[in-house]
Amino acid sequence: MATFELYRRSTIGMCLTETLDDMVQNGTLSPELAFQVLVQFDKSMTEALETKVKSKVSIKVSSFNFMFYLAITIAIFCQLIIV
Repeated sequence: MATFELYRRSTIGMCLTETLDDMVQNGTLSPELAFQVLVQFDKSMTEALETKVKSKVSIKVSSFNFMFYLAITIAIFCQLIIV
């Protein structure tokens, strides 16, 4: 998952995307301009988090749990390809 996907899946990102989609469907905004707005949103979020946020987060996961979930994900993905 790319970093921008995390921003776009946030509440503000989803609201922005939904609003832009509505504006494109209504004809008040071109798809190209909506895309440019999303690109600027990605850049602004990255810059804001790099310069304004001082908190850090670290996540510790045991390798067993990670491998277990990875194996399940691969199994599901393989079933989707076969079907």
